[in-house]
Amino acid sequence: MKTKRTISLLLSFVVLLSAVVFTVPMSVSAASNDIAATYSLQAYQAFLDNIVNVKDFTGVAYVTKNGKVLCQSANGMQNTKKNQPMTMDTLFPLGSVSKQFCATAVLLLQEDGKLSVNDTLDKYFPEYEIGKDVTIQNLLTMRSGIRDHVNIDYDYKGHEIPTDQYTLLNTSTAKENHKAITDWLFTQELKFTPGTSYSYSNANFLLLSIIVEKVSGMTYPDFVKENIFAPLNMTHSGFYEELVHSPDLAEHSFPIGIRPSDPDYHGLSQGAGDLVSNAEDMDKWLTSLYECTLLSQESYKEMTTDYGENYGYGIGVDTKNGLIGHQGNIATYESYACTYPNEKINIFVITNDVDKMYSKNLSMATFANAISRKITTNLLLGDVDSDSEVSILDATAIQLHFAQIKALSEEQINNGDTDGDKELSVLDATAIQLFLAQL
Repeated sequence: MKTKRTISLLLSFVVLLSAVVFTVPMSVSAASNDIAATYSLQAYQAFLDNIVNVKDFTGVAYVTKNGKVLCQSANGMQNTKKNQPMTMDTLFPLGSVSKQFCATAVLLLQEDGKLSVNDTLDKYFPEYEIGKDVTIQNLLTMRSGIRDHVNIDYDYKGHEIPTDQYTLLNTSTAKENHKAITDWLFTQELKFTPGTSYSYSNANFLLLSIIVEKVSGMTYPDFVKENIFAPLNMTHSGFYEELVHSPDLAEHSFPIGIRPSDPDYHGLSQGAGDLVSNAEDMDKWLTSLYECTLLSQESYKEMTTDYGENYGYGIGVDTKNGLIGHQGNIATYESYACTYPNEKINIFVITNDVDKMYSKNLSMATFANAISRKITTNLLLGDVDSDSEVSILDATAIQLHFAQIKALSEEQINNGDTDGDKELSVLDATAIQLFLAQL
C-alpha cells in the first residue's frame, strides 16, 4: 500500500541533534602541567566500570590513547528477543555524528578541484532564487539561515510550527524524496543573512550530500563507502537504510512494532544523520582526522577552525580545551564522539536507550566528560614512554633510572634493591613496576 506522511509526522520519529555540547572543562595539556595523580590501566577500567554499574549504562564506551585501549565497556542487550548481549562489535546509528563525514566528502572534492566551499548554491540548485546568497561554507558551518527540514524550528517566524508541509511517499526513491523536500525548502525564507549568525539545521547537510552527488556523479552512500570507509578499513560501517535489519544492530528502545526512523522514507536523513558504525571503526575515524589520513593538513585545519559558536565543518571545535567532536541523537540512540588531537586520545560513547540514561542523569556528553577528566588529570603508572601501555620497555627505563641513582645516594640505591641482593637489576625494576601498577 502506498503511504505518505507530512513533516509534522516525521518530526515525532526522527530527531537529529540541534546543538553541539562541549562540557569538558580542562585541557589535557593544562592538566599535565599540574601535579597529577597516577593511575594504572586497571584503575581506568575500574573507573569506567563504576559509572556503568551505578548508572546501569546500556550501550558501548571505548577509550583509546595512541591507538591503545585505556578502557572499554559493552553493557546491556543488543537484542532482547534473541537474548544477545551488547558487545564491542555492536552497530549503532550515529545520528548527527554523521555530519563530519559529509563535511569530509565535500573537502575531498574541493581538494580534487571539483568544487569550492566558496561556491554559491545557485550553481548546484539553479531553481533556488536566494541560493546566490548562500555558500557551501555557510552550509558546513551552520551559518546559512536555512531552516531545518527535520526538527521543529522554534526560531523561525516567532516559534511557528509550519503549516506549509512537504509530503514523502514510501514508494519514492531517495532522489524523489529529496526533490519533495527541496521544493518545499526553497520556498522558505532565510532566518538571517547568510554568514551573520549561527543556527543548527539538518537541511544544510542534506543539501551538501546532494551537492556531493551532483559533483561526483555517484550516490552519496557510494561516495562515502569508496572514499572514506574503504581507505580507512572501516569494515563495520554503513548506512542505516541498508543496515536497519542487520543482526549486529543494537535494538532501539521504542515499544515493539515502532521503528526508530522509518527507512521506507528514503534519503530523509542523508548527510545529516544516516550513518551506522561501531566502536573500533569510530576510533579509526577519529584517529584519521588528526593524522590527516584522508584530508590534507590544510583541509583538516579548515575543517576544525571555529567559525562561530564552537562549530567548524560538521564538527564541534573547542580550541580552549584542544578538543573536537560532536554529539548525535536519532530516535532512542545518543552518541558522543570526540578526540584530543594533540594527545591522541579518542572517546566514543553511545547508548540505544537515551530515555533510560536521561532518567539516570547521564547524557553521552556528560559521560564522555567524566571519562576525559579522569584521563586528562591522571597519569598512567609505569608508562615511562607514554605509549599507553605498561611493558618491559617501561620496566627497563625504570631500572636504568634507578641504576643512575647509584652515584648519588646509597639510600636511594637501597630503596631500589627490592630483593636485597645489593644489586639493581631488571628483576628489581619489574618488581617496582608491578608494585606501582597494583596501586
